[in-house]
Amino acid sequence: MGDKCIRCSSPADHSIRALEVRTLHVRSLSGERRVQALGDEISSAVCDCCAREQLALALDPVRAAKKQLVSFGAVFVAGLLIVAAAFLFLKGKKLFVLLGLAALGCGILGIVDALQKARKKRNDLQSMPENEALEEAAWDVFTAEAPKKENENDLTYIPITEQTLRRKNGDLMILYHLLPEIAVQAWNRLHGKTTEKTAPQSPEKQSTGTI
Repeated sequence: MGDKCIRCSSPADHSIRALEVRTLHVRSLSGERRVQALGDEISSAVCDCCAREQLALALDPVRAAKKQLVSFGAVFVAGLLIVAAAFLFLKGKKLFVLLGLAALGCGILGIVDALQKARKKRNDLQSMPENEALEEAAWDVFTAEAPKKENENDLTYIPITEQTLRRKNGDLMILYHLLPEIAVQAWNRLHGKTTEKTAPQSPEKQSTGTI
């Protein structure tokens, strides 16, 4: 394979094909809505070394969730300090106590959620054959290194794999946070269909959504 790894530029072993999704968040008095469009088909690659490093990281939930654990741990500590300061220096003022308790709760919930997601990821990878787990890890390397923004648009990616091709457009909508019409368009693009052919089990079409 002549491609270079997206992370380290070494000769690559895992080919990546992905469909780009562009999302613009539009804020107004009535709320926030998303405007989506499909972008280009992306070709990239990842070397085996980077894929194996990513796999080893994902198999250690604490290491994999380190960034989130540090962030939510800081929120927890801040909440603890606010509560302590409220009782020691502010005569237990309810506003500060409630603020501190809210931060404590947010920190605990964030830590638990991050660990649960990391453990689920580990369990999913452990249940796969090694070659499939490496392909999944290579995809994680790609999504970590690929551009996240273009001007005001958020960029996300749909993998073009045999597994993705077997999915219905409703599955694509849920898994990749697509609007219904964009999910139909994505299914058609993935299968090389024209926009005149309707994907199976298509939800009601729309091009924007309110959050």
